[in-house]
Amino acid sequence: MSQRAFLFDVNRCTGCQACEVACAIENQLEDVSWRQVVTLNEAHQPGVPTMHLSVACNHCADPPCMAACPALAYSKDLLTGRVDLDAELCIGCGYCSWVCPYDAPTFDNQAGVMTKCTFCGERQAAGLEPACVEQCPTGALGFGELAELPGVVEGLGMPTLDPGPSIRFVPWQGSPAGPASSCPSQTLPQAPAPAPRKISLRSEWPLVVFTLAAGALIASQAGSMFDVSGLPPLVFFTLAVLGMGASTAHLGKPQRAWRALLNVRHSWLSREIALFSAFMGAASLVQLGVSLPWLEATAAICGVAAGFAIDRVYDVVRPPESRWVHSADVLLTAALLLAMLAGVFVGVALVASLKTILYFRRKFSRRQRGLDLRWGWSIARLGIGFGLAGIVARIMPSEALIVPWFCVVAGEVIDRCEFYQELEVPTPRGQMQQELASRLAES
Repeated sequence: MSQRAFLFDVNRCTGCQACEVACAIENQLEDVSWRQVVTLNEAHQPGVPTMHLSVACNHCADPPCMAACPALAYSKDLLTGRVDLDAELCIGCGYCSWVCPYDAPTFDNQAGVMTKCTFCGERQAAGLEPACVEQCPTGALGFGELAELPGVVEGLGMPTLDPGPSIRFVPWQGSPAGPASSCPSQTLPQAPAPAPRKISLRSEWPLVVFTLAAGALIASQAGSMFDVSGLPPLVFFTLAVLGMGASTAHLGKPQRAWRALLNVRHSWLSREIALFSAFMGAASLVQLGVSLPWLEATAAICGVAAGFAIDRVYDVVRPPESRWVHSADVLLTAALLLAMLAGVFVGVALVASLKTILYFRRKFSRRQRGLDLRWGWSIARLGIGFGLAGIVARIMPSEALIVPWFCVVAGEVIDRCEFYQELEVPTPRGQMQQELASRLAES
């Protein structure tokens, strides 16, 4: 297979954005941008050079977007190495934008699907260079066979080389501090503004509803294995409809939701959907009173497996301190609710203690990295979810346990909301800002 690639010379790029304009004109883009110019030190602070990076899809040798896409909407062209996205197959889940470290897939709000750089396939077929390369006025962007391009594999603003991006870089050849600054001598270095968030609670609230509902449903069904009274059928099915409805509505193309089952072999998102569907099928039969051998056990096993898959979906964007386990993980929430349903105080105490330890570890790590600790959220989560719940449970009669239940659920909601606020998608812009902050700290 041939693999063509971009060549980028940081010494020649002036940040004029002609490549962005050329891409937009060539592909008739209006509300999305497939190529972006990212700048290191936009404020021209002294002691740090001002450099630019023009980046689009790097058409990786091992594209994570293609592996993670649950709908099999991605493919790789054997002639050029181009990674293609078929908009007619895309369900608009946005998962490819989570796993791509180069911020290439972009959601088109009007079309409801993901879009990305096409490598100008039609131009290549006609023997032409991509439009962004052809229109670069300084020659900062080049193009050719990957094996024949000069330059190095690492470049400023590139978070990871694991996927094998098809791009090479001509390294910066100027002074490490850049040209002499015209800023007044009293100007002090300032920390860069934070990069725009790709994942936020505002955009992901339907997933908060789905994951919390999933935890409650899994706990309820698992309880039946131990003769524990779970949720009443009406409440069970109401939660199921709310959770699955919110998850489906989160898609840009909800009518294509069935395609999410097509990539079980590689995508955790596909596995989540497949396992949760199997769980709901078996659990629904149990709720309807169907008596079959091993049905309850099958439902419980599928539920635990679905919870595990749901948690694994977020591995690619979890912050470092929560890479393996998070206090708001679906399985931990299900374990806490199961212990409460069973009335096993020791189990409740153990799970609550583990969640508290994980919560404090997360906050300590964020403090070390200089990130916002969100004290208001923390006080509410610990005070209501654990402190108030425990106190009320001790002083109230057993017939009035609805209040501590409410407190625990409120705490889990807060923790899950924080979870989405802390997810981190690596991007060239974010990498640039980390680099600038590091250089300013050294200056």
